[in-house]
Amino acid sequence: MTASPWAPPPAPPIPGYKPMAVALHWVIAALIAAQLGLGWYMNEVLPDHSPAQEQIEHIHISLGLTLMLVVAVRVLWRLANRPPALPDGLSRWEKTLAHLVHGALYALMVVIPLSGWALVSGRGRPIGFWGASWPAISGLNALSRPELHQLKHIHVFVLIWALVVVWALHVAGAFKHQFDGNPVLWRMAPFLKRRDPKSD
Repeated sequence: MTASPWAPPPAPPIPGYKPMAVALHWVIAALIAAQLGLGWYMNEVLPDHSPAQEQIEHIHISLGLTLMLVVAVRVLWRLANRPPALPDGLSRWEKTLAHLVHGALYALMVVIPLSGWALVSGRGRPIGFWGASWPAISGLNALSRPELHQLKHIHVFVLIWALVVVWALHVAGAFKHQFDGNPVLWRMAPFLKRRDPKSD
């Protein structure tokens, strides 16, 4: 059936994220989830200073350093590739909150692995990275026990919990917009994009 010449032109497609950004998003999300789970299991379930705890800690440290490298790639990608605009249907306060949450997520994704690296550097012991050696941060190998305790408190009880709260806001916002007429989940999960029946 031929479209009427008087019909308005179709709306331009809403851009989504590029495949590289989508891949980095889900890899980082999986690494963060694994790190949260391992951190809880290591500190709350396993006996302190046990061989099992040390083994999980080695994996936790290697995953944290891996996360730091992947986040560095994502930050560089973000600087070189402007993300798609938010849907026009969002109010100003929703767009402002979305930008603040995204900014906080990026800041925490950078700071938390760095604070973990600083923490293991301050112990003065070799740092393992999937069986290889990882360099310590210069000048931190002589931290006192109180300084290490304070750094661990900041890493575990301040930054990690801030990440959990911000991550929850990020997920809650995505689902809210998905069901209030401004779907955004498909931008990071393209298989969720609804097809236009007129295009069939």
